[in-house]
Amino acid sequence: MILKVDVAVVQLMPKLCDKEYNLGKMRSFVEKILSEKKKCDLIIFPELITTAYECGDKFYELAEIFPEGESIDFVAKLAREYNSHIIFGFAEEDCNMKNVLYNSAALIGSDGNPIGVYRKVHLFGEEALVFRPGCDYPIFKTKIGNIGIMICWDTLFPEVARIYAIQGADLLVISTNWEKPCSKEWDLMTTARAFDNTLHLAAANRIGTDKHLTFFGHSRILDPLGNVLVKIDEEIEAYASARIDYDMTTELRKSYWTQLKDRRPDTYEILTQKY
Repeated sequence: MILKVDVAVVQLMPKLCDKEYNLGKMRSFVEKILSEKKKCDLIIFPELITTAYECGDKFYELAEIFPEGESIDFVAKLAREYNSHIIFGFAEEDCNMKNVLYNSAALIGSDGNPIGVYRKVHLFGEEALVFRPGCDYPIFKTKIGNIGIMICWDTLFPEVARIYAIQGADLLVISTNWEKPCSKEWDLMTTARAFDNTLHLAAANRIGTDKHLTFFGHSRILDPLGNVLVKIDEEIEAYASARIDYDMTTELRKSYWTQLKDRRPDTYEILTQKY
């Protein structure tokens, strides 16, 4: 496994229900990143970036089966061409059940091969009218480390990031469409998820307005103590990149920050009970 990884988070303003435009915008940013940097091991795009967020019933037309979908094929060719892993959000249709949809994030390897898909577990508001919730937290083992993916509202639940940490994640990734006016809370949550688990965290949020919701950005990459390495606080289309060193997690967990080792799971049974 590579210990030092170059990561970029991309902040975009997608067009509602316009997959062709959004994929073209994704390509332009991959090209921009790799023209300005010697290399980038991982590029992260926001939640539902291929369609935007408030598509309603149109999601049934726009959804794709993983890994055969047109967006997956498009991004796979892009990943291979630029030798970079890519994570992006899309509407997924279940391969076995027609019209069963998930709010998902795909991980494509730098060789262009699809590695896996994460299905958002914690749905928010009207999402539940279209999407079915996922039910597990897969760790994606890659040559650039073990990656745990969260989508938007998942970030609010500390249990999700902790499950990834316990499973051996090296990096927490968030693909999100977090809307105004909650930018302060978003900054706090992302900091907490990194710090709680002594892990680097990379989060890509979108900007712009769909029908009713407006999104504020604040894409960022944090170190394992929750310190900001890079961020985009303006509501602009841009990317931010940083080199992260997994050894930092190892060293911090050996020294003062021993919360994972000092856990008492035998006292946590109440956490599995309904509120």
